[in-house]
Amino acid sequence: MRFEVLGPVQIRINDDVVTPAPKPRALLAVLLAARGRPVTIDRLLTELWPDGAPSTAAATLQMHVSALRKVVGDRVTTAPGGYRLDLSGAGFDAAEFEDSGDLGLWRGDAYENAGGGKSVEAAAARLGELRLAARQQWARQALDSGRHVAAATELAGWVAEQPTDEGLVRQLMLALYRSGRAGEALATLKKTTEALAELGAAPGTELEALAAAIRRQDPTLDRPAAGLPAQPNRFIGRRAELDRAITLLGTARLLTIAGPGGAGKTRLSLELAREMAADHDAVHVVELAEHRDGPLNLRLAAALGVREEPGVPVLDTVTRWVNATGRVLIVLDNCEHVRPQSTALAHALTAACPGLRLVATSREPLGLSGEVVVTLGGLATPPPGATDHTDAVRLLADRVSAARGGAGLTPAELTVAAELCRRLDGLPLAIELAAARLRALPLSEIMSRLDRRLDLLTGVSPVARHQTMRAAIDWGYELLDTPQQDLLRRLGVLAGGFDLATAAALTDSDPLDPLTQLVDRSMVQWQDGRYRLIETIREFARERLVAEERVDAYTRLVLILERRLAEPPPMDGPAHTAWVAGIGADHDTIVAAIDWSLTEGDAAKGLTIAAAMWWYWWVAGRMAEGLSWLGRALDATPDEPTALRGRSLRAAAALARNSGDLNRARQLGEQCLATFRAVGDRIGVIAALNNLLITAQAQEDYPASLEFGYEALRIAEEASDARMVAAASNNTAGTLRCMGRLDEAEALFARGLDGFRALNDQRGVAAALSNLSTTDRRRGRYEPARLAMREALEIYTELGIVEGQLDAIEGLAQLDVLEGDPAGGLGLLVLAERERSALGAPSFTPDEIADREQSEAAARAALGGSAVAAVYRAAAATTLPETVAALLRGAGEGNGRPRQPPA
Repeated sequence: MRFEVLGPVQIRINDDVVTPAPKPRALLAVLLAARGRPVTIDRLLTELWPDGAPSTAAATLQMHVSALRKVVGDRVTTAPGGYRLDLSGAGFDAAEFEDSGDLGLWRGDAYENAGGGKSVEAAAARLGELRLAARQQWARQALDSGRHVAAATELAGWVAEQPTDEGLVRQLMLALYRSGRAGEALATLKKTTEALAELGAAPGTELEALAAAIRRQDPTLDRPAAGLPAQPNRFIGRRAELDRAITLLGTARLLTIAGPGGAGKTRLSLELAREMAADHDAVHVVELAEHRDGPLNLRLAAALGVREEPGVPVLDTVTRWVNATGRVLIVLDNCEHVRPQSTALAHALTAACPGLRLVATSREPLGLSGEVVVTLGGLATPPPGATDHTDAVRLLADRVSAARGGAGLTPAELTVAAELCRRLDGLPLAIELAAARLRALPLSEIMSRLDRRLDLLTGVSPVARHQTMRAAIDWGYELLDTPQQDLLRRLGVLAGGFDLATAAALTDSDPLDPLTQLVDRSMVQWQDGRYRLIETIREFARERLVAEERVDAYTRLVLILERRLAEPPPMDGPAHTAWVAGIGADHDTIVAAIDWSLTEGDAAKGLTIAAAMWWYWWVAGRMAEGLSWLGRALDATPDEPTALRGRSLRAAAALARNSGDLNRARQLGEQCLATFRAVGDRIGVIAALNNLLITAQAQEDYPASLEFGYEALRIAEEASDARMVAAASNNTAGTLRCMGRLDEAEALFARGLDGFRALNDQRGVAAALSNLSTTDRRRGRYEPARLAMREALEIYTELGIVEGQLDAIEGLAQLDVLEGDPAGGLGLLVLAERERSALGAPSFTPDEIADREQSEAAARAALGGSAVAAVYRAAAATTLPETVAALLRGAGEGNGRPRQPPA
């Protein structure tokens, strides 16, 4: 039985719909509004006869109760002084809507034609407000996901019902604008204004501001798309090319946008992806301009957020992710300098992923069978002597208006502007640079300067496709004064964004003024709190570095990075998170510095930086990339025992082990130990022994693992090194636990925990707590095991260490299974397995692997097939952050196990 009030009040019994007579229906409405609570007879009389109950009302009420019972049976029960409706086990669409927000449950207005008094009116009003909030939430999600046409269709009907609701009106206007219907968006505001005027009101300032933004085509109104960067200004021109590209990509799976540098290939590809985002389940941009070395599939995986898996080629992991995601659009941007590798990657992806579309930008086609090419030249320019408002002139006029604070081209300037656009071949970047100069120079002087530079540079470049853009950039460069030119050249060594301090370290003078002027002249971008060079300009700047200046700039950069990475990553939560984010933002610059050091500079410094980067490569799930750089650096430096080589071998061994390559990890670890022994580095020896004991433990070579562990512990104690004593105690105890020697293991784990707490080493504390929890669980001490594992989870969450979070989640899952919650435990295990696969960080501790498998088998046996399937469905709909938040929230509320998503 199901009660429905989201529309006319009715009862659904199996497939039949029953609508009671008016008074029984009103009675039902009042009881439903009470949500199972008793309603007194006096209240019922007032509700059913709001204008005053007749003398026979009490008897008539009993008759209506009897009539209602004929439909719902004994669900209408007598309560003290009145009646109540028992809703247990029955469906109730209002409650379902409140839980789910599903607008499809509505059939009209709440409690429509129900009768009843104030309680029903209040319930209807409450549900109406919830419905409005759900509509607004749906509209926001539709607009955010690019379904603006569908949003406009649905919102139009809702606004017709509620023409004065300004929240819905605003969303409808935005949906119409993004659907290319700006006129209808403004007409909607007019209708709302008229409706409000009838009530003696006027639209709020937010609606008026939106209308003004629509009239000026404000670029911030453009639809955001997940995976795509926001654009700083309006997209002008290329409409024909964009429409053609959309049509071609609708029937093809690989489209290449080809053309010279500065033609606007990247911008067109992003607009194409933005307009087609709604047709795909995921959209990603893979920037290749900074890729210099190594397989492209590693950069692709990083851009997609796909983590490496041990023993599995990265490309296989990527293709599996793409196929699991559904319809995916990937933009491979700036392929020209890695064209053979880009071609091979595109071929492999399109062959393995039937739901994938690829858009590539390159200065020449990839040359694949089935490739569709859209070739870009310059924007359309007027013929000689004409001043037509072609795309090139429109772009110049728009950018001039922005540069002059709203003052655009004057009529007297149009002839010169048209000539300027022609002389720049209509290339968008050159036009952007020219417009920026109009803040300080008249158009005629810019033309004379440009004319001389074009003549000077024609045919000078050995690369033909660079000639026109080189002329435009060189002209802009010559307009700079000497300090600006000097700084721009040095900034060319920075492969990504940078801050003022980095710019200052590259030169001997204060860079603030010249850097600000470079931003004003569009030679440097300021975005998201960081500076950045446009790639073509950066290439130009780097080429302008003379030999001595180039060496000096890169040497300074290497010194900056050496100092920055000399300190180990902070282990407290916010600082660690900030460190990881900062290294990630500068990753391209860092590896460029490593590459220069290994090929042109001091290889030992390249090895120093690579060794210091291992923690980032591990946390970011880029183990293969880290191993590649460390391998190159080790090969480029003398194979002689040094402390630096020992640290580098230890870093490589850790990355190899964490990615599942235990044999390589053992080999590298033994080389590391031999190196530290040779140089007499006691601390290094202890670290190497700790590294090896973990690897041998993972290989189930327990005698060797214990030998490594006890030696590490002995040396650490002799050196009074508290940090290493704690680490060796904790790690050696892990091997003892694997061997079933729990008494010995527990004592060493406790010693490690005490040591880490004394040092305030939060990562060490979390590891020791997790290990002690496992020991307590094996001894049947479930309550302390759960408390310790939850504390470990909290610390790992604060530090942003996902692998540690998964260790803790698996430990809590096994406790759930043991304490009678197989569904909750299995759900956590399934989620952890999924996240480990994505992270590329498999479990490698033998006894933990065995515990997990035993727990999963027990949960499956307790649940049975259909329940297991339900658990998997629920886990698939749950994210790692949601799960961690639920577990920690449950710990904070002290309510035993946290509630898991329903299976």
